[in-house]
Amino acid sequence: MHDPALLQDTSYVIDDAGDLVYTRLPAGALTATAVLTSVVAAVTVGAQSWAWLVLVLAVALPVTFAGAVGVLSMIHAVTDPVRRYRARFGHGRFAVEVTDRESVEWRLCARAERVAASPSWQAGRIDPTRTLGGLLWTAVGAQEIWAIDALAVLDEPATGPDLTAV
Repeated sequence: MHDPALLQDTSYVIDDAGDLVYTRLPAGALTATAVLTSVVAAVTVGAQSWAWLVLVLAVALPVTFAGAVGVLSMIHAVTDPVRRYRARFGHGRFAVEVTDRESVEWRLCARAERVAASPSWQAGRIDPTRTLGGLLWTAVGAQEIWAIDALAVLDEPATGPDLTAV
């Protein structure tokens, strides 16, 4: 689980494995651009013979891939959310690994996940200011009792004929 401030105002998301993923320029698009650039260069320069075409392609592919890696590295160096988080909050932790399924932290994460998946939360009927992530981080990361209590209160209201809730 990560502090929501880590991703605030960035183009990053956290995938299921817990890794930061840049969403503005996908690596696949940059890879396709590198391959396309290499092919265009090979066809343009090596149009006279197959040998020149293959040679130019063999040289252009590593060069364009190196360029793509350089561009991605520069993007990540400039937009790194961890560096920005450290500049704002110091060297405090921004992630907590919750693995014990019997712990209070696990139950809080499970409750928050159910609330976030509920139609009432998605429609904004409950938690319209979207404090769920911050509350969960404060409850799990900082062990604040008030946040644990606020998460317990933040629940989908019972609806429907069987009056079930999250």
